[in-house]
Amino acid sequence: MNLLSFASVMSTIGSVALAILVLLLMITVHELGHYIAGKIFKFKINEFAIGMGPAIFKRKNEKTGEVFSIRIFPLGGYCAFEGEDEDLDSPNAFNKKEPWKRIIVLIAGATMNFILGLILLTVCVGAYGQSAVETYDIKPSTNAIISENSLKNDDVILKINGKNIYMATDFTSVLKGFKEGDIVAVEVKDATGKKVTRNVYLRNDPVGENLIDVIPSYTALGISTIQKVQPTEENSKLKLGDYIMAFNDGDNGSLGTPIYYASELVDKARTLSVGDKLEFYVLRTENGEKKNVLISVDINDSFTSYNDTAVLSYIGILSTDTYLKYSPKTVYFTFFESIGRGFGYSINVGGTIFTTLGELLTGKLGIENVGGPITTITATSESIRLGGTQYLLDIAGFIGINLAVFNLLPIPALDGSRVVFCAIEWIRKKPVNRKIEGIIHAVGILVLLGFSILVDILQLF
Repeated sequence: MNLLSFASVMSTIGSVALAILVLLLMITVHELGHYIAGKIFKFKINEFAIGMGPAIFKRKNEKTGEVFSIRIFPLGGYCAFEGEDEDLDSPNAFNKKEPWKRIIVLIAGATMNFILGLILLTVCVGAYGQSAVETYDIKPSTNAIISENSLKNDDVILKINGKNIYMATDFTSVLKGFKEGDIVAVEVKDATGKKVTRNVYLRNDPVGENLIDVIPSYTALGISTIQKVQPTEENSKLKLGDYIMAFNDGDNGSLGTPIYYASELVDKARTLSVGDKLEFYVLRTENGEKKNVLISVDINDSFTSYNDTAVLSYIGILSTDTYLKYSPKTVYFTFFESIGRGFGYSINVGGTIFTTLGELLTGKLGIENVGGPITTITATSESIRLGGTQYLLDIAGFIGINLAVFNLLPIPALDGSRVVFCAIEWIRKKPVNRKIEGIIHAVGILVLLGFSILVDILQLF
């Protein structure tokens, strides 16, 4: 193994270790929330554990009887209250305390996660700014109304209809309810750095199939697309990774009419006669250099019996992936602006989680788009490796908000479900049968574990 390979391996190991520590930190902070609230209300706590599995370190407080332990597997942790899952006579047992006190203890974990996530995201925004969309190829239009109500090249998008844009999915959520032909107000920083508001005509319906289908919301604002080619096996002209650029109808061999979608190639091919040539340019990278390559396809058929897929296959294209033509631009904020942005970003992340769960339940979003602990660690380590401290703060804050929201969901075994049982007891003045509640939580744990394993497995395919 050479030094470069060794350094790469060590970098990967370090990133994975940091990712595991981030997840462990969030779980520990969550359990610390339960612990602090429990101590305030004088709950009897048997053990506070960091990690799961056999203990590698234990220390008992002789005065309180509490055990602090560090366990071998750095994924998980717990704050074990006496009488949490059974009825005991001790006045300080969990189930002997008033329901409202138990509810506060239960939500304290998620509250701590949210506070830490908020702090991390605010620090990240203040120290590193936030990434925004900078346009560089607004699609031209012959429609005068569209041309007059359009973004300009070098605009940096800050707000749409008065709502801040924090993430890519915000374009979809902010434009939800609008349709093609509507006009929205977009606040941008123009090429001179001045903040201006542009009225923008929506060029298509802006909402896609689900939250992560963001392309329609970008193209509605006039942001151009480009197609990356997956060639057919028998094609020798197109190469994997080519980008379709333009037709060969420009002057003196220059690029001609831009091609934004593969369907435009199909439409052009259908207009040609037998003996004509379909000619277009692709952008190709070879030996680290980018160059425009002319592709010429002989037309030997009228395509009357061909569907669009068959026409593309004739051209030599098996499929294309659509990419948006914009640049990420870091926008910096003042101290107080950063606090506001950090808070807004945190609320936005939490709302996105609810939207995602709703789309999972309705089938709009497939479970292959979510992941379990292994996927979380993998994504976190990759972000840390690529973006260093900035991405570490950002994704750690994101995970914190995720844990806060997810744990308060009324799903058996989660804190939210236990809050529901406490609320029922508070209203009825008597608890649900503890055995039945215990069975419900046990089944919930099994279902959650199974779901976590399933979604991680699906990420492999």
